Parts: sequence; structure tokens; C-alpha cells
Amino acid sequence: MTLVRACLRDRMFAPSIGVPEDIANANSTACLAALLAGRGHTALTVAVGDALGVPATLTTSAEPGPEGVRVRVSGAARAEYS
Repeated sequence: MTLVRACLRDRMFAPSIGVPEDIANANSTACLAALLAGRGHTALTVAVGDALGVPATLTTSAEPGPEGVRVRVSGAARAEYS
């Protein structure tokens, strides 16, 4: 297997529910991890929040299995309220 390194940036916008931009969206990161797991990439690190000035990092591990892909997401972000 060839090791592939890439820089990923994940952004999610939801103004209709009062979230102009999510600082660290684990849902979209998990979906991307599941997609890439099907292509042999089982670990992923994604930079999020920098466009808002609140950088965070999400890390995933994915395991393809008979019932689908199991994805674990971890990370940390600083919440800011206005």
C-alpha cells in the first residue's frame, strides 16, 4: 500500500439553523473518512476552523467490515459564544 499524505480542510455552513459556520464538524469528517476507507485510507487528520480564526484538528480511524464502515472521530475545538 502506498502512503498518501494530503492537507484537508473541512468547512460546514448551516445558516438556516443559526450556525454561520461550524468550527469543527465531526459529521462531515466522518463521512469523508468512510468514503476514503473504501479506497484503502483508514486514518485521516483534518484541519478545521482556521477560516474562523479558531483552528482545530479532527482525527479519524476507519475500519471497513461486513456491516459497513465503522468510523471513530476525535479532536478538540475551542467554543466561542457571542
